[in-house]
Amino acid sequence: MRKHHSDSREEDVVAVSAEAGSEPAGNEPAALIEKLSQDLEQQKKEAAEANEKYLRTYADFENYRKRMQRDLGDFRKYANEQLALELLSVGDHLGLALKHSVEGGDSSEGLRQGVEQVYKQFRDILEKFGVKPFKAEGECLDPSKHDAVMQVATTEAPENTVVQVFQDGYSYYDKVLRHAKVGVAKRPAEAPEGPAEENEACNQADS
Repeated sequence: MRKHHSDSREEDVVAVSAEAGSEPAGNEPAALIEKLSQDLEQQKKEAAEANEKYLRTYADFENYRKRMQRDLGDFRKYANEQLALELLSVGDHLGLALKHSVEGGDSSEGLRQGVEQVYKQFRDILEKFGVKPFKAEGECLDPSKHDAVMQVATTEAPENTVVQVFQDGYSYYDKVLRHAKVGVAKRPAEAPEGPAEENEACNQADS
């Protein structure tokens, strides 16, 4: 009889112990899920940061690549700038020779034609490589294109108008290769004032 009672108490103790031990086991999946969720959020955050860094790096690389392509294009485009500038003096001398041959009359007609042909070929070659003369006479004085070497007292043109060209100016594609050396109009002190709009034409352009 005592033995049966003792066995019952042992069974109760075992049941309580088993019941107590089963409670933590029931919470373990929830804790694991919570931890996995936190790890997943952390991984998402790190992935987003890495993607943002990648996009910034890619954008920087694209900007660098485009800038290098632009710089390389400009280098190729203007690589012959110094050569073209040096050749302009040859063109100047050919032009002077042509001018003197014309002044020489019929006796130098053959020379004139020969120089004229060479001069035209020379100008055509320059133009092929982007070197072109630009118009100066009759234009308003533009310091970005013209180098005024003297003033010419005249009433035939508004002040600051180019009335003489001593040396042609040239452009190299979209930039000025050489300024034109020019003389600009200056109204004589004793001359009467002309129409206001005529006098102010080039002055307004300069301002």
